Amino acid sequence: MKKRRKATPPFQASIRKVEWFVALALTGLAVVLHFVNLTHAGGLWRDEAAAVNLALLPSFGEIWTYLEHESFPLLLTVLLRGWNAIGLGETDLGWRFFGLLIGLCVLAALWWNARQFSKSPPLFSLLLFGLSPTLIRWGDSLRAYGLGVFFLLLALGFIWEVARAPSRRAVILATAASVLAVQALYQSMFMLVAFCLAGALLAERRRDFKCALLVLALIVPPALSLLPYLGVIGRANQWNVVTQVSLGLSRIWLVFQRALGAPGPLMFWLWAVLLLAAIAAAFAVVGTKRKTSARTDERDVAWFLVAVIVTATGAYYLFLTLLKFPTEVWYYLAWMGVVAVAIDALLSRIIREARVRVVRLAGVVLLAAIISPGIWQQAQVRMTNLDLVAARLNREAGNDDLILMHPWFCGPAFGRYYKSNTPWLTLPPLADHQLQRLDLFKEQMQQDAPIQPVLEKMEATLRDGHVVWLVGYYPFSNPPRLPPPLPRAGEGPGGWNEAPYMTVYGMQVAYFLQAHALETKSLKLDSTQAVNPFENFPVTAVSGWRSSRF
Repeated sequence: MKKRRKATPPFQASIRKVEWFVALALTGLAVVLHFVNLTHAGGLWRDEAAAVNLALLPSFGEIWTYLEHESFPLLLTVLLRGWNAIGLGETDLGWRFFGLLIGLCVLAALWWNARQFSKSPPLFSLLLFGLSPTLIRWGDSLRAYGLGVFFLLLALGFIWEVARAPSRRAVILATAASVLAVQALYQSMFMLVAFCLAGALLAERRRDFKCALLVLALIVPPALSLLPYLGVIGRANQWNVVTQVSLGLSRIWLVFQRALGAPGPLMFWLWAVLLLAAIAAAFAVVGTKRKTSARTDERDVAWFLVAVIVTATGAYYLFLTLLKFPTEVWYYLAWMGVVAVAIDALLSRIIREARVRVVRLAGVVLLAAIISPGIWQQAQVRMTNLDLVAARLNREAGNDDLILMHPWFCGPAFGRYYKSNTPWLTLPPLADHQLQRLDLFKEQMQQDAPIQPVLEKMEATLRDGHVVWLVGYYPFSNPPRLPPPLPRAGEGPGGWNEAPYMTVYGMQVAYFLQAHALETKSLKLDSTQAVNPFENFPVTAVSGWRSSRF
């Protein structure tokens, strides 16, 4: 005779319906914000433009040759190439739809993980991560961060399935998701090792050593799939030294706070409080004594997710310290997505009592209402103004004028939109502006006077009565200050650090113009929309010539 399932009390059932309604409402809000970002992001910023340029090279052979100038494995490039092949890459809006699709997939992954770990609607993961401007703006960009987060979240759920109850289906799906995750982001390998260690620890706790070995073996396929990239990584490391810095914990922490704290400081503290509450909830679950199958499953989830939080945090810190790049907020998307899922599942497991669930619902709704105006504002920010700059110069720059773009790494974005015949250069002048050619920049840093050809070209342009258009920030000083001399890169106390060289290159141009130019005029662009501060450049028209006044 079958045991009758215990009926759910009416009040509990009502709360559950409201929870689903609120989660669906948060998802709807997140979808709207992704569409707002789509319609306001504007042109492709520098790394997006370079990614599209790489994907549209004539052949896969050329793509592989130049892949070392991209920050990711092949998956993003292949998908962008396919997107263009079906006719969706003809406009900026078409490319933005690609990013939107990735962002919506991440939202779907949050729902799927909520089903995997707690069978509850993803209230906290939507609040913390699904509505985060860091995800909406940077996860939807034509970079592989959103794509990597999507496959990492799938891999997390499938690795949990293998650790809990191994099956052929779970192993195949975990392997596929893991391989795709590392083909999107190199750093996914560090996170996958963390997931597999957490799963193996759980299996070992149950004394299921065969399962522990199986979970650890899931690391092998994604690791093998990265072997073809060893040469690519090795070549890139030859010039990546110019961007590497001494990356201490304080520097990581500063950017980490900004990533979690969007759209305001309240969000960082919300992350901190909920993370601590989730860890406390995990220990509360683990400490229960009853040995029912439901309690055993809850303890397994708690062990696994706490282990994931700890190992993933350590693994990602290791990755950042090995990379030595000055991090930006989008670097932390993978950690944010994984930890948001863990927080949600752990708190859902402990919040059972009706009154506590009502408080949680009220808190989520109130917090969403508080942060929504800030998210809405950030979702309307343009990613670059270089498309507007190029449009203005397409109309106003003469064929015999000269355009100077500083810094050099914005060349791919400017080159995408500038279609006129006026010659343009970067500081220092590079032979290729389609990709982020750190190798060419490194070569210029080793020259005695890499800016001299630019100064000569500016002099000839001004002497002939034409205009030099400055795009970017040039450190004019009052009174004019002679730029300090710099040794060849790699020979001085600063080593290969690019920052002082880029600053001095700009100072050399500014000092030269202050010494020789007669007139400078700032151009006002035809837009009042807020622009991403990373790529919001002024334009200055410089004209006239005189002998040096210093």
